[in-house]
Amino acid sequence: MKRLLSHATWTISAVAALFCLAALAGCQKAKEPADKAADAPGFEPKVTNGRDLEFPPKPPQVSNFKTTEAKPVNTSEQRFTGRITWNEDYAVRIYSPVAGQVAKIVADVGQKVAPGDDLALLHSSDYGQALSDYLKAMATLTQTEKTFKRQKDLTTYGAAATKDVEQAKADYDNAVAEKDRALAALKRYGTPTGDFSDLYHLRSPIAGTVVDKKINNGQEVRPDMILGSTTDVVTPLFTIADPSHLWILLDVPETDLNELKAGQDVELRSPAYPGRVFPGKLVVVGASLDPQTRVVHARANVENPDGVLKAEMYVTVNVKLPTTEGLSVEVPASAVIYIDGKYYVFVPDKSDPNKFSRREVTVMHERSAGATVVIQGVKPGERVVSDGGLEMNDYLGDGEGEGSKPEPTTTPNS
Repeated sequence: MKRLLSHATWTISAVAALFCLAALAGCQKAKEPADKAADAPGFEPKVTNGRDLEFPPKPPQVSNFKTTEAKPVNTSEQRFTGRITWNEDYAVRIYSPVAGQVAKIVADVGQKVAPGDDLALLHSSDYGQALSDYLKAMATLTQTEKTFKRQKDLTTYGAAATKDVEQAKADYDNAVAEKDRALAALKRYGTPTGDFSDLYHLRSPIAGTVVDKKINNGQEVRPDMILGSTTDVVTPLFTIADPSHLWILLDVPETDLNELKAGQDVELRSPAYPGRVFPGKLVVVGASLDPQTRVVHARANVENPDGVLKAEMYVTVNVKLPTTEGLSVEVPASAVIYIDGKYYVFVPDKSDPNKFSRREVTVMHERSAGATVVIQGVKPGERVVSDGGLEMNDYLGDGEGEGSKPEPTTTPNS
């Protein structure tokens, strides 16, 4: 009985093994590429000059390559992502110059203010002491002025000694100096209000809109918030800005600096307002690269009269770059290959459809989704390989395109 069971078990195992081998053989055949013929030695292209490819007649892989005609453009654009911020030429951040406690908040976010309008009232012993010193100095000045005047009047009748007049004059001069000192100390906190209380009036120095408020009733404030070096003590109590004037901050990659100059027109687009274009102007291009990110910080101005653009919005910024007609062309982004910091395209031979040449080009940032502006290396009307360029580059064997592991590559001549 045991022998029968053993024989049955062996038979089942053998059948299972044969089935697995058959399945593996089938999988192996399925994994063979459909275009195996294209990889056969007879279909490999001839490489010359390190940049030219010549395929044999009727190669199967060439039928998979697609070409597109380069279209001339009169104005190219560089596209960046920008962040909207307040225009610092029309904005001010308000800190408290006195130590004290918030007694009343007068202004709120969104409220328009004029120069001198109250933003908040603060109970401040520092301000109270400065005000008290000023009031005492004024009282002393008033008294010494009267004494000095009386002594001068008495000398008219010979009823006052010269030394008494001189002393009254000295007291008066000292009172004037003390008043000036006390007034200067008081003015460090702003123009006196005239209500003569310890309530300090925190005012707006400019006309604008309250765009941010970081203050609460009863909150303790102090002047060293202005000088603090940590993030929890440098937050302003109020931010006043003019929302009709905004800045757009741009981070420009090192490779996109070509032809970028202050004064160029820009166009802003926001996903919040589809189809709407906001005109602006590039005003600053940084003088140095950020050592960490390898970008240059740039800035554009934009007018926002209806207030629809908001600070901290992210927008698409197209920088207008006037070019000489006929020199710049637009090609599909897929046609451009990036190798070791340089850009290339493959151009088919006009007389032989089986010949292609890799050509170095100078490109701008993407003009629009799926399109790139080439400013040097391709002429209007020339065709470029828009699908299959990476495969062609593999045949050259001297570098790999963007998205693959980079390898050293030679610089081809254009």
